[in-house]
Amino acid sequence: MKKNNFLTLLTITLFLLVLSACTDSDKEKKHIKKRELSKETIAVGIYKTCNANPVNIRNIIEALRIDGGIVAVTLTDEDILRAELENIDVLVFPGLNNGEFNDTTNNKVIQIIQKFVVVRGKGTIGICSGIDMLTVNNECKTLSLIGIDSIKTINNKNNSGLYKFKLSDEGKNIFSELKNTENLYIDYQGGLIFDITDNSNPDLKIIAQKADEEDSIPLFLTSTIGKGKILLAVAHPESTPGMRWMFPRMVRWVIGHDLVAYDQNVMRPDYYKNEIVYSDEYKANYEKLINELKESKKENKLILFDKLQENYSWYAAETVRTFLKDKDSKIRIRAAKYLSDIEYTAAIEDIEKAIDRERNRKNREQLEIYLNVLEMMVEQNASIE
Repeated sequence: MKKNNFLTLLTITLFLLVLSACTDSDKEKKHIKKRELSKETIAVGIYKTCNANPVNIRNIIEALRIDGGIVAVTLTDEDILRAELENIDVLVFPGLNNGEFNDTTNNKVIQIIQKFVVVRGKGTIGICSGIDMLTVNNECKTLSLIGIDSIKTINNKNNSGLYKFKLSDEGKNIFSELKNTENLYIDYQGGLIFDITDNSNPDLKIIAQKADEEDSIPLFLTSTIGKGKILLAVAHPESTPGMRWMFPRMVRWVIGHDLVAYDQNVMRPDYYKNEIVYSDEYKANYEKLINELKESKKENKLILFDKLQENYSWYAAETVRTFLKDKDSKIRIRAAKYLSDIEYTAAIEDIEKAIDRERNRKNREQLEIYLNVLEMMVEQNASIE
């Protein structure tokens, strides 16, 4: 490990443009963010198309915060046209809103992204329906965006759920910490699977697939595109407690940087014990529990928190987050514990505010414990080159 004083600091300007709508408008809000990056910092751009899923973007950003050597910004077409991805190392295509495709991408943007990967040798990651922008046989304008003509995605008739999966030898090289773990689970939201039946690309590799001999669905694929590398995932490590570290690892792999280790507080492959099917019954029971939580008294709320954390841990996180403002201190503290248990770092600022509002010393100390747990999950390995 090299000391920080050996770092050569470069100042680059990454433009974060937040649009109030997907079309040009006088009401557009522009925010310019200046980031000071070390020589070895990895700059990740998350392509914010018109149909991008904001929840998926938030989860990706929070997962990337685990790695202190990675910074992330969202990028619109206007950002890409302005700077042509000059200071970006890895481009991420997040999931789109349910049932939607992106059909508005500027042709010049497509050319910039093609050059980014094929000629400049940068990295690309596609997540869930965001993969549609990179593959063929889809109805969106941007099909075969960076020249992949050997992969396609098809609708999946299976239920979504928490899938048990297994790694190939190539996958074990990327996620070496998991090579001796027998039971691995990951969030799969359904809708798409890879169809590589007719594939003839020798660089295409399945690195993870559903652990089911009868229906072994590929979950992660990798390939080389020109000088660059690409990783495609129909599953969601960024929303799987204990596995979120896989996302910054994916970023490091596609750009060819050292695959640094993360701490055990985020590297928890044994967090889940069994598969969960997101069936209609499962979802209906979730709604029932949420409604009860909003109406119940304190004792029942504490019991409901336990049920939600056991069966709907990430599903219920945003609802649980609101209980940091509950009038009862036991509920506020239990909400903070829930969020820290599932690595919900998006709630760090909310817990800080809860601490500021808290007048009872013992309650403050308890909240500070859970805040510290979450803070220890971000910016790991910040001094590693």
